[in-house]
Amino acid sequence: MRKYLIGFIKIIISGLIAFTILTIFCYFYYNVPVQYEVSDGVTDYKWKPNSFYSRGTEGFAFGKINNDGYNNAFNYSNNMKIQVLIMGSSHMEAYQVQPNESTAGLLNSMLGSNTVYNIGVSNHTFLTIANHLQNAIQKYKPTKFIIIETSSIAFKEQDLRNVLNGTFEEIPLKNNQYLLSILQKNQFLRLAYKQSRELINNSETNTKDIEKTNTVNNNDNSKTLLNELLFKMSNSVSISGIKLIIVYHPKTTINADGSLQLSNNSQDLTSFKEMCQKNNIYFLDMSERFLEEYNDKHILPYGFTNSSIGSGHLNKYGHKMLAEELYKTMQEVK
Repeated sequence: MRKYLIGFIKIIISGLIAFTILTIFCYFYYNVPVQYEVSDGVTDYKWKPNSFYSRGTEGFAFGKINNDGYNNAFNYSNNMKIQVLIMGSSHMEAYQVQPNESTAGLLNSMLGSNTVYNIGVSNHTFLTIANHLQNAIQKYKPTKFIIIETSSIAFKEQDLRNVLNGTFEEIPLKNNQYLLSILQKNQFLRLAYKQSRELINNSETNTKDIEKTNTVNNNDNSKTLLNELLFKMSNSVSISGIKLIIVYHPKTTINADGSLQLSNNSQDLTSFKEMCQKNNIYFLDMSERFLEEYNDKHILPYGFTNSSIGSGHLNKYGHKMLAEELYKTMQEVK
């Protein structure tokens, strides 16, 4: 009996030691801040202010969330003069690249220190951003531009209706879910949970792609509603005396013959461009720049040495392309 008890204790101790080592390792390999509740309505959630982060699962980068809960290299103050406000998804959040390599960081270098403020947050799609645009303008009061990043230009009819009538569903805060609130406090458990979810999701990818294809189509009703939404967004911006730029970056795929294919629908793209022009919104399409960089220099905007080639988040080259094209657009329309 004593022999078995000693063996059991050794297993427990070994497990605790392994757990501790893995937790320390994940502090640097996968350390994402805890989600933080938003009271001003500029995003669905943000990150715990002044938190350290590091990511080695897709690219490798580390930094510190500022006092406002967003990924900026400087803190926010109420009297700060912001010229350009960036709103977007995890691509603009840019946990995959160093802060000075992100779109916001590069634009700050081009335009002047601390003139570009970034409130990009994971899972914030174009419609989520549109739902918060007015609140973001009221809080940050940008003086020149608002930039909205998106990788989608076609949306479900019902989602568009929900944004327009104020019933669009917000992203639930993980801190309010008991199991996830516990997992978020330990980097190793959080990574293990993430990987298990990705394994489940990968097995459902084909089904989800079929559902997405069947449910997202720009029919006449969707186009009418999208035009109404763009008009509403344009009106919110114009009242403040600033300009709105929507930057669209399509996903990419490398074909069997080595050529680059962009995952955009030409009809949807043409329609979206026309609606933006009609509503005095500057639309920046990154398609040509992506193709040019790949065909001339074999440079891809997505992917890292430790992830899939040509997919995933924007890498430092993709951020550089966006920053350079945005800078050109701002110089042309200012």
